[in-house]
Amino acid sequence: MIITKNGKQLSTKNYNNYRVLSGTVDNKNPKALYLTISAWGETLIKEDINYTSVIRLITKDIKKALAKNLNKNLFHNNKCIIDFDMRESGIVYGKKSYMNCEITLYQKNLFKLQEKKIQNELNNISKIITTDIFENVKYFNFSKTKK
Repeated sequence: MIITKNGKQLSTKNYNNYRVLSGTVDNKNPKALYLTISAWGETLIKEDINYTSVIRLITKDIKKALAKNLNKNLFHNNKCIIDFDMRESGIVYGKKSYMNCEITLYQKNLFKLQEKKIQNELNNISKIITTDIFENVKYFNFSKTKK
């Protein structure tokens, strides 16, 4: 068995409160691209909240934003995977919890990850998700570090 390293990953430095990476598993044949947005979420509300439904709602908002804003000429908008991960069992008021959101997008064309057209689109998507969704969640304040 021969294992080759064909993947590519690029970091985006334009965000103060989030770590944003874009990548592909196979840059020679980049059918799927991924976008990873991670941060630490500090709870803002002291009372008991069902965070399972809050997390489900955030995932639903991400799906809606992708359906509305994804470039239909570049990506299949009916074929995307959203994995929003935040352990609801560990969410406690005054303590930061790790949040990771990975979005897998399937291309209609096979543009390489580093091509300007793809990078612009991925930056646009990550800007929409961080600004329109994460910055408007009333339950958490997100930051890049745990401190």
